Amino acid sequence: MNSRRARNARLAVSLLLAACGGDSGNAISPTHPVVDPPPGAVAAFTVSPVALDSVAIITPLGNLAPPGHVLPTDHAYMYAVDFDQRPIQRDSAVRGVYAPATGAIDFMYLQAGGDSKVQFRVTEDFSYYLDHVVLLAGLTVGTIVHAGDLVGHTNPGGAIDLGAWDRKVTNTGFVNPRRYGEQSLHVVSPWSRFTEPLRSQIYARLRRHPSATERDARIDFGVTGRLVGDWFHESLPVTAAESSGPNGWPKSISFAFDYYDPSKVRISIGGTLASAGVWGITPEAPRPRDVQVASGKVAYRLMYTESTQVQYGLLLVEMLAEDRLRIEVFVGNQDGDAAFDGNAMIYLR
Repeated sequence: MNSRRARNARLAVSLLLAACGGDSGNAISPTHPVVDPPPGAVAAFTVSPVALDSVAIITPLGNLAPPGHVLPTDHAYMYAVDFDQRPIQRDSAVRGVYAPATGAIDFMYLQAGGDSKVQFRVTEDFSYYLDHVVLLAGLTVGTIVHAGDLVGHTNPGGAIDLGAWDRKVTNTGFVNPRRYGEQSLHVVSPWSRFTEPLRSQIYARLRRHPSATERDARIDFGVTGRLVGDWFHESLPVTAAESSGPNGWPKSISFAFDYYDPSKVRISIGGTLASAGVWGITPEAPRPRDVQVASGKVAYRLMYTESTQVQYGLLLVEMLAEDRLRIEVFVGNQDGDAAFDGNAMIYLR
């Protein structure tokens, strides 16, 4: 198998394991010769995947939603207006999902809920995918879909995912790149790849705090020798398939920043350490990017993100080395006084 085929085979595996919505379903992926990009296709989006007048919320990258999305998401979301009340209209243009760029399908994944994830190769380096789409019949791996073509309809939830990555871009905040799939390592904000005037129209709807200095969020917060970023239970093999797939979700933790208000620290726990959830910290607590081996034991009051007054418990963490930490959660602890005991766990980069 040549290097390009090997790269795409690895990508197909990582996509299958990380498919939004779970690990049950049927995948059609490039096990045959690699699907080539369409001649003349351009690495830019010229069409909104759903009608903008049907969109209530557009999110940046970096959502946190354990147990599935413990690490900041490498895809963004578009949510429909009043989708809970509006009856499903499969033939309605409002419900239609369109290809934002011309590309050749090189991956399809039918999920247990009946909707699908479909990936398009646009150029040698640029690819994108749509997820939670009820696809039209007849689409298959190798089909070339042009910008603006109808590819399906939204599911009853009325929301879709959009992810994009460019192999010319490498994100540097993943301290141990072997833990991540190619899509995450090279992720780009899909909104930045839209042409005008669509780009401005999308950013006008983006759920991003006005104080944010950058319109787009990021997902790679890690710094070598600092607490900030992603950590993995010591039992997890150091591979993308194990660390970023379903086996790795409950055994991961991320010290990240909120995708809406990036001034807010978020601690995202997958479930092994404590119940899966996303927590805030108190204003006086050390910022994770400032915590290092010399900091010793650090205590974080885990606060419910919708309230700065209600505390879930206490998290103790101590960096034993640049790539190794001891960590424990004391559920219900409100006073901040605790010591590691036999329930402490070791997490690694």
